Amino acid sequence: MVDKAPAEGGSAEPAEALAALVAKLRAELTGVRTAMRNRAVIEQAKGVLVERLGITPDQGFDQLVRLSQRTNIKLIEVAAAIVGTTSPDPNAPDVVNLIDDELRQHVARRRERPPAPSPASPAPAASPARRRTSRTPEVEALQSQHQLLSARIAAARSYDEISEVLGTAPTAWPAPSTVLLTLLDPDGAQRGVGAHGVAGEVRSRWSRIPPDPALPLVVAVRDAETLWLSADDEVTRRFPVIGQLPFNGATILASPLVSGERIIGGILLTWAEALPDGEELRRYVTALLEPVARQVDTLIGDEIASAWFHVEGEESGQAAPAQVWLPTVVDALHDPAALLSPVTEDGQLVDFRVEYANGLARQIFAGARVDPDEATLLAAYPALGSATLLPEFARLLQDGQPRRLEGLRADPRTDGVPGPQTLSVHAVRLWDRVFAVWRVATEADLMYDQLLQAERIAGIGSFCWELRDPEPRCSPELIRLFHGGRDAARVPVEELTASVHPDDLLAVQDAVRRTIVEGRHLLAEARGAGRVNGRRLRLTAEPIFDDTGTVSAVRGTVQDVTEERAIEARLRRAEEALAAQRHRLADERRAAEALQRALLPTDPELGHLDGVEICGRCRSPERVGTIDGDWYDATALPDGSTVLVLGDVDEQGLSSMTTAARLRYAVRAYAMLDMSPGDILTAVNGMLCAMEVEHTACLVVARLSPETRELRWAAAGQVAPIRYTATGQGSVLSGPLGLPLGEVAEMRYTDTTVTLEQGDRMLLYTGGQARVDRRRSGGLDLVRRAGEHVDLSDFDAVMTHLIGALKVADDEDVCAMLIHVR
Repeated sequence: MVDKAPAEGGSAEPAEALAALVAKLRAELTGVRTAMRNRAVIEQAKGVLVERLGITPDQGFDQLVRLSQRTNIKLIEVAAAIVGTTSPDPNAPDVVNLIDDELRQHVARRRERPPAPSPASPAPAASPARRRTSRTPEVEALQSQHQLLSARIAAARSYDEISEVLGTAPTAWPAPSTVLLTLLDPDGAQRGVGAHGVAGEVRSRWSRIPPDPALPLVVAVRDAETLWLSADDEVTRRFPVIGQLPFNGATILASPLVSGERIIGGILLTWAEALPDGEELRRYVTALLEPVARQVDTLIGDEIASAWFHVEGEESGQAAPAQVWLPTVVDALHDPAALLSPVTEDGQLVDFRVEYANGLARQIFAGARVDPDEATLLAAYPALGSATLLPEFARLLQDGQPRRLEGLRADPRTDGVPGPQTLSVHAVRLWDRVFAVWRVATEADLMYDQLLQAERIAGIGSFCWELRDPEPRCSPELIRLFHGGRDAARVPVEELTASVHPDDLLAVQDAVRRTIVEGRHLLAEARGAGRVNGRRLRLTAEPIFDDTGTVSAVRGTVQDVTEERAIEARLRRAEEALAAQRHRLADERRAAEALQRALLPTDPELGHLDGVEICGRCRSPERVGTIDGDWYDATALPDGSTVLVLGDVDEQGLSSMTTAARLRYAVRAYAMLDMSPGDILTAVNGMLCAMEVEHTACLVVARLSPETRELRWAAAGQVAPIRYTATGQGSVLSGPLGLPLGEVAEMRYTDTTVTLEQGDRMLLYTGGQARVDRRRSGGLDLVRRAGEHVDLSDFDAVMTHLIGALKVADDEDVCAMLIHVR
């Protein structure tokens, strides 16, 4: 028989046959699983009939079959209804948990029951009727559904099968649209392990749920609280993202899965429509969480141990895996380590109990006078724990992020430690606990850190070269110096040699040879090359001798002195520039002094003026050693009058004296043209604004006619003259005071005329507060009253009084003229 060639596109018969076989096997497997889930409830119903009717188990099963056929209800549902008539409230305490009085009452009620009828005699009708009338049919239906689902959950062999049971089993309440089972990971995240009604893409995205407090399931697991949520404004305010989640509905149940005292995961049920009102319905739905948690814990197996450590009264051979390996791992650590469990009061985290501590941690607790078996975080570190560790560990339980706390200080006055301690604490979350490892820095640790910081600050790296080793052992700063911060264990000798400029290599090699061969100390400086090109390095080393006197090792330092040499070079240039500046200033001072001597009139020149006696003096700063642009002048005019001038140019040195010389001769020239003092200032101001824009000057010009004793004066940026009568009484002349020369080109200055008496004196001065604040009354008043304190005929005494009254410092200039009318 010859096989026919398959038709174009290939035959579909083998594929269809295979699909049919797979469907058949799948249906058989589903039937087997369903039968296994239902067997427990059917057996319970048979037991109820055997106890009530006094029949055999086979007769009980026949009764169930006849009831199913007569009522046209599935056998499993008939069995669940019969079990529900006698099953207890799921929230009622177990008999083994009853106290003595409750147990006695329970046994008494059992004894008061009438004996079971024999197979020949009919069962009493009154007693079952009385027991059935004690609960409503609705409650019996809820209890029967609870028993049915509990049995099916207990028979489930995977997390998905548990989810499928919750999502597909016929119940007295609407089936949930989605079911999600999660396990709690050590870091606080939840790992999705089972789901029903969830698309594969959504399940993949939500395979790991971070500890985000915006998610209801996270809050339920974190707070160990069962949340019933409805789509209302309050829920939206508490969980703003709830409308954006794929697990959404009109009613949401989020709850932790609790096994014993441990939270092992969470469960999320959502209903597209709101559940019927009634606390009884929600109570029975919530009661299913216990068998779910129990079966999940059974399926976990070795993934999460049922207990952390040995429980008192439990044989070590029966301990869970974590009870065996976790202490072993913790005890092998070189640092103190402890497992901390939270202690809460009224829902608030108040402390952490030390659930287990290795030997090093127990020594620390004992040193702090705390019983290691009863230790808590705040008992060991009261101040540090309450201020830093407790809040940090609390946040760790919230967000699951590891904590690395460096440089913590424990004070013996507040923490009970024997002495000041510097701690480094590293902590991670392990389910609902905190595992912390900390290190107490020793003096060697602190000194090591101090030396590392000192090397970094000074730019020094250290090394030790055992000559029998091919490479030297280098400090981190030396490695950073040659590798620029990149990770490296050592600096090879070839790299050290290549880091020296070729022009300096022979000198360095000769110095190293003398150290190794002759045992001399090494001190060399070289320019860098390669990775340290452009830098200057200073090498310092000393030999280490063995018992035979032979050099066995060399240890030393390498310092980057580039910046130091650059500073030295800049310092040398600055010193050279300073020396040149000093020479230039000295030359300028000599020139300024010579120019000032040339500008100031001599006593014989002043004595040739008729009708007046003039004294003048300029004092340059003594401490600074510079010449300021101060001068005074007195010139006789052809008509017999005298022009008096007192000036002060800003700045110092030769430039200011040059400007003073120009102003002096300009004033003399304008005075010879018979210009009034105001016109002279106006003309000189225009010249200064045009020619000496970098300078300004204060100036007072006065013209005195000896015959009439008429004084016309004008001031630019200067104080008004002071008039002293023959009796010594002083007064300030009133008149306009213009701006300093050189500030405003359009400035116009005006004259003021005053008639003096024979014997009057006039004081013109500048210095101290005179230019800074011309209206300052304190010093001005003292100058005005100079006749009360000194002899006005003694010009030296007048100058001393003027300097004291104006509080002229040693580094300030002062200039004054005293005119005596005869």
